[in-house]
Amino acid sequence: MSRVGMKVLENTARPRALLGGLALLMIGLSTSVQAEETNIAALSEATPSPAYYLPVARPIQPGEVPLTGVHAVAQRYVAFDSAVDDAFKSKLATPREVRRLLDNLRFNEPQMVAQAWLAHRGLIAAENPEFREGVRLALARDGAISVIQQLSGKGSFARNLHGADSAVAAVLERVANDNSRLTVLKARFLSTAQEFQTKRWGMIDRPAKSDSSDFASVEPDQSMGEQVADALQTFSPISPAQAYASPLMERVLAYGARHVIATSLETDVSTADMAPADRRTTSCLNWAKLNLNQCVAAAHFPSEEAWCTATHAIEDVRACWAQVLPQADR
Repeated sequence: MSRVGMKVLENTARPRALLGGLALLMIGLSTSVQAEETNIAALSEATPSPAYYLPVARPIQPGEVPLTGVHAVAQRYVAFDSAVDDAFKSKLATPREVRRLLDNLRFNEPQMVAQAWLAHRGLIAAENPEFREGVRLALARDGAISVIQQLSGKGSFARNLHGADSAVAAVLERVANDNSRLTVLKARFLSTAQEFQTKRWGMIDRPAKSDSSDFASVEPDQSMGEQVADALQTFSPISPAQAYASPLMERVLAYGARHVIATSLETDVSTADMAPADRRTTSCLNWAKLNLNQCVAAAHFPSEEAWCTATHAIEDVRACWAQVLPQADR
């Protein structure tokens, strides 16, 4: 991070100081949107509907049994995925609608979201027939207690199970699918930001600030001035990580195997002893959250709110999820 970027972190300029930075960042919006729109049709056609439908987070109804095990851990990501689906269905026609979608896409606990993503990918692995058979073979050979103890998310036990490669391929296919969907959604919000700029009301309707929003604190610093735009561009260390993270996939497969055991033996299998979420992914999501909070706190017009949503609520998060994909597929 540049010294200017560190200064932003230390001083966290107040919204009206950041407004100048946002305005400068919006200057290049038109060109970037045109480039995005040339690919949006092709991306839309190349992005099939998700092949896996998992339980959606909602209040437990009377008489229902609460979700447990891997399904319970996955719910925070399921909520984010549902927010993405909701945004896809929206026409993004009004500032109020953009703000509603933004609120749904935001999250307050990056580590729990990162862990939920692993569990959700694990449920996809558990759908693979070869991997399910591999888990059952391990159960017959070693017994449930021994297998569960080795499914900690550390080492390489899960990756050495029969069918693990097939399960990994299924997971990566879903990750690539989600990556394409988020790319398309980002382009739509950027187009909306450009459209809002052409409306008179789009330049005078100030976004409502909610006291309950988890905005980063903002302190005065009049010395920042024109440096804010450059600082925001180097604000976050978010960048694609190494091509294939084997330890990360071990956690995914461990979640998947535990779910197979729970369904095969018709019993609850705890995930409390699982390895914590990957620190790199958690850090990436934390920066995405911080960047979004700073951007929204500084936004003055609806066009800027739509831009913040595209850039930080969607694109930054997409980059975090895409870490496990080969470089060419990101």
